Amino acid sequence: MSYYDIQKLDDPADKTTLEKKHVPHIVAPDTVEAGELFEVTVKMGNEIDHPMEEGHFIQYLELYADYYQIARVDFTPETQACATLMIKLEESCTLRAFEFCNLHGQWEAAKEITVE
Repeated sequence: MSYYDIQKLDDPADKTTLEKKHVPHIVAPDTVEAGELFEVTVKMGNEIDHPMEEGHFIQYLELYADYYQIARVDFTPETQACATLMIKLEESCTLRAFEFCNLHGQWEAAKEITVE
């Protein structure tokens, strides 16, 4: 694992402590209506809270529909690494969340969304 690699969850049945703290957790409906706003929440450290302190914190979260950037949220050590967004989609896609930890690099998670 290199600092510059985009890291993902290797085995959902056997998560490492690092994965439990870093892999973004996307909460969103599986199916949405085209052009209608819906809620997406992304939390880093869904199973173990990620530290948010001066020397170790999540710097930002980026949310993409496939590879089109929808949103970016910047964090500081004084915040919680969690964001709730209202978004709309016109077609089915993969929502991709990328988060960047100042010590452990970039992590990615994805969720398929069907648009009707």
